[in-house]
Amino acid sequence: MLAMFLLWSLFEWALFKRVFDDPIKGKLASVVAAYLVGSSIAGFGKADGGPYYWPAFFDYAIPALIVGCFAYVSGKRLKEKMGADGAREVFE
Repeated sequence: MLAMFLLWSLFEWALFKRVFDDPIKGKLASVVAAYLVGSSIAGFGKADGGPYYWPAFFDYAIPALIVGCFAYVSGKRLKEKMGADGAREVFE
């Protein structure tokens, strides 16, 4: 759970909040990117010298859903704060 949250925060800060105009889309895209990267790293790490550990994608599905719900709610709040003036009122 902590790894998914940290990856989500990293992707959101570094990339997706600068790419998307809609905060909800940016936050959810960063969750998807964190899920794919975290699951891929876990699959190689849990392989332990054997073949790729494909169930790692299932292991990280629940934390990704939890972080995704959190990201959706925070993106919705940010979008409501932006209001009619756009991002200027929130980020200045």
